[in-house]
Amino acid sequence: MSRNRKDILPFQRDGVREVDMGNRPPFRRRNYFIKKKFQIDFSIKFLIIIVIEAVLAIGLFLYLSKGTLTTGYLGAELKIASTYDFFLPMLLFSNLVIVGVTGIIGIIVLIFLSHKIAGPLYRFENVLGEIGKGDLTHRFKLREKDQFTELQNSINILTGILDKKVGNLKSEVSEISQLVSKTEAVAANPSANQELPHLLHEISERLRRLEESAGYFKTS
Repeated sequence: MSRNRKDILPFQRDGVREVDMGNRPPFRRRNYFIKKKFQIDFSIKFLIIIVIEAVLAIGLFLYLSKGTLTTGYLGAELKIASTYDFFLPMLLFSNLVIVGVTGIIGIIVLIFLSHKIAGPLYRFENVLGEIGKGDLTHRFKLREKDQFTELQNSINILTGILDKKVGNLKSEVSEISQLVSKTEAVAANPSANQELPHLLHEISERLRRLEESAGYFKTS
């Protein structure tokens, strides 16, 4: 039986828009590959480290077992062979299994861990892109378990300061623009020329304050 459309629309309660939670999907599949190149490179480097460790282990074994003999039973037969020949097949097989299992588990863990890094990096890129376009109202809001929360706070403080400073500059420019328009109107009226000195003084004072505000920024 189809549900009425109004049953799935947001509704207001005490001025707050709410959504009927019963109409939401039971779960939303999370995207763990936010920055694929970063996460894939991270996983490949991890695998390379595991392989290097396995090769070093085999190489160290071959070096230490050089010139030694080992006795052991092969079924009911007592066998004497060089340590190299006796253990190398088992060592190769065990290292192959270890590399495979460790690699699979490690990649899965790295994907989950890198998601906590790649997610914030993706949001940093987006928000910084908007800030670079001149929108200083953007603020970062990461999840509690994400990395870079300290960087988030630092950038939010910086953006807040820039927002305030640029807001002051815009306010000063707007006031100067109004004074200039008023001065032009007074200059066009000979009977009101006595106001010109006062207006020019106001403009001069506003320009001085504007220069002080702009002096906060250092440019190349």
